[in-house]
Amino acid sequence: MTPLHVPPEWRAAAQHVRRHALRRVLVVGEKDTGKSTFCRLLVEELTRSGRSSALLDTDVGQKIVGPPACVTMANANGVSLAFVGSTNPVLGWSRLVEGTRHLAQQATADYLIVNTSGLLAGPGRRLKAAKIDALRPDLLIGVGEGQALEAIAHEASILPTLCVPSSPEARRKADRERRTARRAAFQQYFLQSGVLKLKTGMLSPSATPRPARLLLGLSGGAGHDLGLGLLLNHAESDVLEVLSPVAEDEVVQVLPGLLILDEDFAEEHLPARPRRISY
Repeated sequence: MTPLHVPPEWRAAAQHVRRHALRRVLVVGEKDTGKSTFCRLLVEELTRSGRSSALLDTDVGQKIVGPPACVTMANANGVSLAFVGSTNPVLGWSRLVEGTRHLAQQATADYLIVNTSGLLAGPGRRLKAAKIDALRPDLLIGVGEGQALEAIAHEASILPTLCVPSSPEARRKADRERRTARRAAFQQYFLQSGVLKLKTGMLSPSATPRPARLLLGLSGGAGHDLGLGLLLNHAESDVLEVLSPVAEDEVVQVLPGLLILDEDFAEEHLPARPRRISY
């Protein structure tokens, strides 16, 4: 839905993208600046012009496409996803970047609009650089202002860059509100689920027992992730009991996540062992 008050710079940016046929557009900005709304506006404007558009959502926490803990893409064929297994982009770094690269490669629309999280400073700055490397966008659009955003734009100065103002309707959200939104999104995703009986060998062995209600990624193989699941029993059993809306006969591999979802679908991250991330 188009916001009530659209800054003129937003529509001008959409016209610029269309006029110059900038097929891959990466949108960055701080939290609560209206990035998601701006991305939807870009898709609407480009679609209205008669060209096909896809929306790639790389924000694993506050989704505008599909369930949390995934990179997701919406196009004319529906929604596809790449499992990350965490709502923390730093903890899910490797899968997040690879999932972004993989889905972007699958995009066949005339335009690909890419939404990102509001994590810009520190590791967020390096993560944005990794996404730029994975996507090779034709245009970087910064929404809002701030030193962290300016630093990212400066480091990506080899790319054409546009800056647009924040949405006048954007408001600050508390962490509690964000967690509530994620819980509702998980609840909605698993609403029409059944219990799948899967072979234990589909899930990689672990040195420590995997807990019940562990978030899982269900894959059809060859890098094609089908959806999410919840482990209902201990993985040491002969059969994995998994709650999921995915069709049982399509699953060939099960990927462990880093989240446990309780009975109300509130999330808890597994304790992470310290590890060094190569930037």
